[in-house]
Amino acid sequence: MLTPTGAPPLAALKQWLAISTPAEDALLERLLVSAWQSCSAFAGAALPQDWGAAPPALAEGILRLAAHLYRERDAGDAASATPPAAIAALWRPFRALRL
Repeated sequence: MLTPTGAPPLAALKQWLAISTPAEDALLERLLVSAWQSCSAFAGAALPQDWGAAPPALAEGILRLAAHLYRERDAGDAASATPPAAIAALWRPFRALRL
């Protein structure tokens, strides 16, 4: 699966989670890549290769999913097959429909 290029939106995720230290930066970057890949799979289409080129709704959903994964990292069902409803709602307009 493709991964995005360029710097991930780490600062925005840290702000969202109210994290001010660099201690968990590596984990947060991995969660952002995982959320990006989940978004791509949900949409059924390749996302732009650069973080900054993603449409705002997709980028917001990626950020929210990474935050969700961080908060739920110790829960047994954190690797759910479907994103939370609020995130899916942001991504749904970009979903490739097949007939």
